[in-house]
Amino acid sequence: MKESSVRSQAVRPENLWRISNHKDLAGLGGEKAEGRWHTAARGKRIVYLAEHPAVALIETLANLEGDPELFPDFFQMIKAEVHDEASIEVLDLHKLPRDWENNIKATQAIGDKWLAEGRSTLLVVPSMPSPESVNYLYNPLHEGAGGVVRVWSKKLRYDKRLFHIR
Repeated sequence: MKESSVRSQAVRPENLWRISNHKDLAGLGGEKAEGRWHTAARGKRIVYLAEHPAVALIETLANLEGDPELFPDFFQMIKAEVHDEASIEVLDLHKLPRDWENNIKATQAIGDKWLAEGRSTLLVVPSMPSPESVNYLYNPLHEGAGGVVRVWSKKLRYDKRLFHIR
C-alpha cells in the first residue's frame, strides 16, 4: 500500500457530522443503498459520519449524481456528539488493498465484516475525496450505540457555486 498520511490513531472526537435527508442516526438508509464501506441488506444499518462539517460536505458532493440544476436548494446537517460509551476501532490501513480507492468490493467486505462482528460502535476509515481526513462508520445496532447522540439537525442552503451554476 502506498504511504498514507491518514492518522494511524484516531483521537476520540467530540462531535461528528453528517449531511442527510434523515434527521436521525437510525441508519435505515444502509438497508436500501450500498456505500463504499457496506452492501445494502435488510437489517443492516450503518451511518457514515465525518470528522468535520466540511468533510461531510465534500463527501456529499462526491456522491451527488445527476443534473446540478435539479439538486435541492438545501441540505440537512446533523451534528452528533460522541460519548465515552461509544467504542472506536481504527481500520488498519495496511490491511487495505493497494487499489482500495477503486475496489469497492474490497472496502464493502471490510465494512460488512465489521458490522457483522459488532466489534465497535465506530470504525475509523479513510476519506477518499479528502485524503487527509477520516470518516467514522457508525453501527446504530451496536451495544454502545447510545454513545453517539444527535445534538441537532438543521437545513442549510447549498452554495450553488459548488455546482458551477450561475
